[in-house]
Amino acid sequence: WHILASALFTGALLCCSNDALSTQTVEAFGLTLEFHVYLIYNFGFLLAFTAALLYGKRKVKLPEEAEPAEVSRARYRQSCYRVHSRWAVLTLVVLEMAANLLSFGLYFPGTGVSNYPKGKEAAASMFRYMAEREKEPFYRAEVDHAQTLNDDALNGYNGISAFTSSANVRITEFMKALGYGAKNTYNRYCYEESSPVANLLLDIKYMLDRDGRDRSSSMFEEVHHYDNVYLLKNTAYLPLGFLAEPELAEVDFTQTEPFALQNEIFTAMTGIQQNVWTPIEDKQVVVLGNGTQVTTSQTQGRCTYTECEEGAYVSYFFTPGEDGLVCVYLDLPKRNDFVVAVNGVELYRETISLPQMLAVDDISPMDSVEVRVLCDKGESGSMTVTACQLDNDLFFRGYDLLNASTMDITSFRQTRVEGTITCDRDGLLYTSVPQNGNWHLYVDGQEAEITLVGDCMISTLLPQGSHTVTFRYQNKAFSLGWKVSLVCLLVFGTCAYLAYKPELEKRKKK
Repeated sequence: WHILASALFTGALLCCSNDALSTQTVEAFGLTLEFHVYLIYNFGFLLAFTAALLYGKRKVKLPEEAEPAEVSRARYRQSCYRVHSRWAVLTLVVLEMAANLLSFGLYFPGTGVSNYPKGKEAAASMFRYMAEREKEPFYRAEVDHAQTLNDDALNGYNGISAFTSSANVRITEFMKALGYGAKNTYNRYCYEESSPVANLLLDIKYMLDRDGRDRSSSMFEEVHHYDNVYLLKNTAYLPLGFLAEPELAEVDFTQTEPFALQNEIFTAMTGIQQNVWTPIEDKQVVVLGNGTQVTTSQTQGRCTYTECEEGAYVSYFFTPGEDGLVCVYLDLPKRNDFVVAVNGVELYRETISLPQMLAVDDISPMDSVEVRVLCDKGESGSMTVTACQLDNDLFFRGYDLLNASTMDITSFRQTRVEGTITCDRDGLLYTSVPQNGNWHLYVDGQEAEITLVGDCMISTLLPQGSHTVTFRYQNKAFSLGWKVSLVCLLVFGTCAYLAYKPELEKRKKK
């Protein structure tokens, strides 16, 4: 009855599925047939498993005064039933696993591995070169365009991108505010070459291009290249910790417009009362549709499009008014492919599924930047693409102020980081060390009060002068865990002793 009850409950559960009544059309021999694939597959295996299990429970009836030989034969037959039942269940399990694997392979074809990981030997060589030339205990590196969401773990460098179920939601929101592809319900944040202002806050020292494109600019200079892989160094690099103005701790990182937020961040941490980002105004923006009807074109780069034909796209053309680095911010409705080009020359082609800020290049007023968003047939919706230009002179003036007092790491371990800093003024020591409740900060041997920037990054106020700074990671959960484990061990030992005490006493008496 256990087997029958389980089968009935399983059947009832299967009937609750949304696919229970779905059909699949199959054309064969000139006939069009419709099958309830879900019901046939699942109930077919359910009946087969139930029958195989019940077969092993068959009973052999014997008369009350059966001979020993008959009893022996009956036991043998029942044993055969059980053995046959086990082999039948094993066969069904193998068949079901094979069917699942085949079905998965048909619906989710494999990923090509001819260039995985991206760049192969050339990229591996460049990562080794970066590690060998660098003497700093800790720094971060990234790729300008990710292949996976865990490229840093895959290739063995300290990076930014992460896709993990244990992602700290505060870091996800922090990265999203800075214009990176991030969403707390997706448990991920992905670095793509974007804003130099955001790079200041993330300890980005190196960047790799693995597409054979020299991405050198006023913000990144080429260090070395091998084959089609370029190693670039951040010309505005700030280490793990640096001295900023105290107003940085008061910035609200919940703003939804990343360029405006970065202007506020730059002013707050440098004290320079000017915007480092200048929007490319509407009169410098042209939106055109090819194979689609662009029905409205509103301010701030938003447009609505309908009736997309095969190969349709929407193009944004930006013409800056000054010299400087240009970044674009894309908020697309679908998982769209897009192309970024300057003067008709394609710089890169990417696919994104979340709003994201991307760097274009150093642009002059004579240049035209195009962002071409590709659309599927029949697609409609609305998208927003905005662009801003960096005031390079203002940016590097602010960078020099921040670079005047930086933390020099003297020792780095996973649970303890030590460093020194000479402050040329009173200020806020900002670090890109995310707080999860377990980090403790000590200044000159005394525990210091932690101030969070963006609700996640560890910072503290420091007076002018030289200081020793120490980070210690003390896992409260581990401390509680070993104590609970010790208590459980004592309880288990006590119970075991009490259970075996009578047996031990008997042995002593013997």
